[in-house]
Amino acid sequence: MGKLVAKTALITLASIIALALVLFGVFSLFFPSVMVSVTNALGMDSACASYSISVYRHSGKTDDLAAAVERCYYAERYGDASEYGVILLDAEDFEKYCSEKDSQNSESSFVRGSYAQYMTGLVAVSQYYIGDVAALDTAFGSVGKTFEENNAVVFLTSAAIGRQDKEACAEIFSRLSSLNPSSEYQVYFEEFYSSLEAYCKG
Repeated sequence: MGKLVAKTALITLASIIALALVLFGVFSLFFPSVMVSVTNALGMDSACASYSISVYRHSGKTDDLAAAVERCYYAERYGDASEYGVILLDAEDFEKYCSEKDSQNSESSFVRGSYAQYMTGLVAVSQYYIGDVAALDTAFGSVGKTFEENNAVVFLTSAAIGRQDKEACAEIFSRLSSLNPSSEYQVYFEEFYSSLEAYCKG
């Protein structure tokens, strides 16, 4: 009798596990947005980033792409953050999307500076972390004469200093020498320039 009960229990458990696996597969394939919520709630950052990419592939929407890039960056999936980040920066509506984000986040965002610079910074740093030489072009291509606070070059420089990469910092400093920001950003630029010069010489 005991063996029969144990056998029945094992069959029931196996059935439950099989059903759970089937449901997991179905949700993963057809409802990735659900899996984003589940994995995010469970603190499974890498899996959540992967499902975020799936959500974007299904929708093709810029907001889903931006979310995927951000999740990949903070999950330290820098290859994916770089790959999809480049797609994001090249999106036709990227500028419009960033303007809308700036309007929404003007009072509540933890990010100082524009959303466009923030996202470009994430992409540039991701490229730097995977050894992509395009990192410098990505960062500097976004600043022009508007060397605003916490721009992509600042993000990239912080990453290089964090790794004590003086060679990369020297390359950044060299490029800074060719910039001529408008008077609105001159003070911030000069302070940043001086601090980086001191670090490179230190």
